[in-house]
Amino acid sequence: MKIKPGICVALLCVLCLGLGMAAGYGLAVYAGNNAHSADSDLLCAGGIAPDKNGCCPGEVYTDMADLGFNCCPDDGGDCFPPIR
Repeated sequence: MKIKPGICVALLCVLCLGLGMAAGYGLAVYAGNNAHSADSDLLCAGGIAPDKNGCCPGEVYTDMADLGFNCCPDDGGDCFPPIR
């Protein structure tokens, strides 16, 4: 029995479509998981959300002239850019 070329082309197209769908789904799941983990990096210690300026509890939003606005600890120490 001889297989017609049209059937082979159709089966090849279905195979490529299936592989493309599987790869697309995998990429979407991977991107979704990475976006979720990135959101968790925008929290202060203890899972607390930063204030409206992006500073954590115990920090003051400070104008440092040429360095721009930063969050500085109330009791002194190094200042860092706001979380957001």
